[in-house]
Amino acid sequence: MAEKVEKKKENRILSIFTKEYKYEGLILLFLAIISMLLGVLVLQGINTEGASGLVINENVFLIGDYPQAFAWILIVLGAVSFVLAVWPFYKPSISEAKRISWPTRGELLKNTLIVFAFILVLVIFFIFSDWIFGYVVKLFNWIGSKF
Repeated sequence: MAEKVEKKKENRILSIFTKEYKYEGLILLFLAIISMLLGVLVLQGINTEGASGLVINENVFLIGDYPQAFAWILIVLGAVSFVLAVWPFYKPSISEAKRISWPTRGELLKNTLIVFAFILVLVIFFIFSDWIFGYVVKLFNWIGSKF
């Protein structure tokens, strides 16, 4: 006897929210940037008396009474959306960073001293080169003044 397997009915709205769309990260990133920019423009409109920012009319329900709070809510929501949009790109890097073998204190000190010694050698080389080229230029100027 074959048993009937009951299919669980999925909620359509839930299936829409759980489905991953191709460009949803880019759209969220774009909306996050727009939200933060609008918040900053509203703050500029509040803090300056000129027309350099967005000014919210006082007759607008709830937002008109508290434009600064609205601006900060826009900025915070934009920042959170920005982090959510960028997070999938950095998520694989965290597992890779856990596999890094960090140098010991002695190795770090030794490598740092090697870098500083190399920089010192290059500084001496460039100072010497500048000194030599200075004399060569003076020689050419002297030769040029003779003709």
